[in-house]
Parts: sequence; structure tokens; C-alpha cells
Amino acid sequence: MSHIHRQLKLPPYQKKKNHARCLEGQSTRILKMSSSQEYPVLPEGLQPMENQVAGHNFQQGTKNLGLLKNIVDGSLLKPAGKLLCGAREIKFYEQVQAATNETDLVPLKEIIPQYMGHLKLEIDGRAVQFLKLSDLTHGMLEPCIMDVKIGCQTWDPLANAEKRNAEESKYQACKQNLGLCIPGFQVYSLSNGRIMRYGKEYGKKLTEVTVKDAFRKFLNAESGLCRQLLIQFLSDLWTIQKWARTQTTFRLYASSVLLVYDARRLKPTLQHQSKSLNSYNGIPSGNNSCPNSPTEVNSSANKQRVGSSSPSSVSPTGADSRVEPLQHYFKIQRSHSAMHNYEEEMKGMRENYILMRDNLVGSYDNKVWASARMIDFAHVFPNEESTIDNNYLQGIDSLVKIFECFLRECESENAPKPGVP
Repeated sequence: MSHIHRQLKLPPYQKKKNHARCLEGQSTRILKMSSSQEYPVLPEGLQPMENQVAGHNFQQGTKNLGLLKNIVDGSLLKPAGKLLCGAREIKFYEQVQAATNETDLVPLKEIIPQYMGHLKLEIDGRAVQFLKLSDLTHGMLEPCIMDVKIGCQTWDPLANAEKRNAEESKYQACKQNLGLCIPGFQVYSLSNGRIMRYGKEYGKKLTEVTVKDAFRKFLNAESGLCRQLLIQFLSDLWTIQKWARTQTTFRLYASSVLLVYDARRLKPTLQHQSKSLNSYNGIPSGNNSCPNSPTEVNSSANKQRVGSSSPSSVSPTGADSRVEPLQHYFKIQRSHSAMHNYEEEMKGMRENYILMRDNLVGSYDNKVWASARMIDFAHVFPNEESTIDNNYLQGIDSLVKIFECFLRECESENAPKPGVP
């Protein structure tokens, strides 16, 4: 071990055992680019983003550019792509960045990557425009990443017939039934110590039933679901869902939600899960299986309510941290048609939920190690009808319901058994 490595001190959750070092070396070799491939010469300080799981990436013998990583400041550079697409995406980010009181824009600042401007770089003698964004995996030792494309319709209004037919033919089962699909993901498997990658061909074969298996693979759920991980994802997904239920400014096509977490933090969290669960009230459930459709998920949620209290029973911030915000969420969902109090109830629920999330994540420090963010805005169009974007909302609702189902299953698996002290 080098002198530098001997001096390096890591937090407890980052310390590696000897066998972990070997596995990390194997992982590096898996991700390393082949020296036989001809990639463009990049400006100093930039390198291809090794964790890209979907979208256009570096391909041998083509001019395709993928995501770039700035090794100096840790930012991510995304090629602006075709002229119109790049201009739309830049305009979208700049609109959000400049927003001060627009109700459909300001909330987006919490649920999209940080925008750091755009720039032109010379790549192999040609000028290429890039968006500079925050890297959602920055600082993660074993980043697990999933791209979930949202919407049944993924072609935009300017697409020609050929493009529309091509888009309609892909991911049919998932898109038609759930309004989402999975173009790709990677996961550091806790069971075998390897990086597992699943691409478009895997995603195209998924159905509304088997897509849950893909999410389980991504969540490393072979030995059980992790409550903290689900809570962190749902905290962000509910925020995205709330925005999608009210915004009338945009129509989003081929946009995605990026799910990321650090598998290095997951393993010790799973080991301490039982201890953490003892501090909180679980949600009783008589059914461990996930419903197969969003409708069934809603029905299941309705059956599992506790008592008959109304949504007005949501506790304010600072109330007993043992209150289970998930119960509040289900109650609010059932009465969301009563719009006069819906927003206020959701506000109280989210504040309680974030408080609970912060308490649960505090095993080693307060850093959140999983997040969900909206990405890919090259096909965002003005909403001329000023109505809800139901194409996008369907996919977000389905994604939220899948994770809610996992959380109920997790609660059921870890709830005290009858007759057991």
C-alpha cells in the first residue's frame, strides 16, 4: 500500500475490507474502456462518464459523444445534441434557474440536477456544445443508477411518421400499461460483488409484471428490501408527483427520472435495519405481494388504512417523530379530489416525512445517499392548452405506486409477528 493510501482516513461506511479491495479492482476493469476502441481526443481534465446507463454514448467508429466527467470540479457535461433539441434543453434549464415566483418553475429547482451553464468545446476539430450539470453520483463509491423514461408517448409533436412508429414499437408492454420504461441500469450487486449492467434489450422485454423484478434487482432486494433506501427515493418521487399533478406549463416527452444510490452505504444499512425499525411504528399489512397494476395498488392502499381519521390529522413539523408519514400520505391520496385542503395536507405530510428520513439516515452521518431527479429535457414543449400533462403524470404515478408497494412489503416483512415479543 502506498504512503498516500496509508494516510487516507475514511469514514466507517467507506472503509474496505481486503476482499472488497479485490472486488473494487474487478469492477474497475469491467468499466474500463478497451484500448482498441478509437475514442476522440478530449480536452484536458475531461473523461467519458463511465456510469452512463442510457442515452447516446461513445461508440466506436462514429461521432457519437456520451456524457463527460470533469475530474477537476466533479461536474457532468452533457452534449447538447441536435440543434433544436439542445436549444430546448438549455432554454428549459435557464427558465428554471431564473425563476423566482413562477409556481410551475420554482419547485423544479429541488428535483432536477443543478445547472451550471453551457459551453462549447473543440472535440476532434469540431465545436460541440455541452450543458454543465451536477453529477448526481458524485462522491458515491459504488453508484447504482437507473434511468426510468416517463410517459406512454415518447415522441414529441415535431416527430415525423418514421420516428413515431419507431418509438411506438419500443417498450410497448411497459409504456402502454404503466406509462414508463427502463432503458438501462447498473447495480453493484451485494450478493456476488460484481457490477451488473442491464441495457435496452433487457428493458424492451419487460412487462408491467416483470418490471418489478427489474426494480428489485436495482434495489439489491435479494435478501430483503431496505426501508431507508425506499424512504429516500419516495421522498423525492412524491415531490416530483406533486409537481406533475399541478403543473400546466410544459409537455414533457422522452424525459426520465434518474434513480441513484450508493451500494457502499446500503450494506451496513441493511445490517442495522432491524434496530432502526424498532424505533418506528410499522404499517400492518396482511399481504406481502405487490399488486400488478396501479389500480390494484390504489385499492390495496385503501384497504390498509389504520383507523378512520381524516387527512386533517396530519401532525405539524416538530410533532412526534414516531408518526408514520406514509399513513398520512395514503389518507391524503384518497381525498385528493378535495383540492381546497390537498396542498396544505401534502405540505404537512412531506415535512414530517423529511424529518423521519433525516432521522433514519443518521446511522453514520446525515448525508442522504439515494435520490431521484428529473432529467433529459430536450423534448420539452410549451403547454398550449394549459392542462395537466397526463402523459407524464401517468408514468410518475406508476413509479410512485411501485415504490409504495415495496415499502408496504418491507413494513410487513419487518413487522413484529403475532405472539412474538
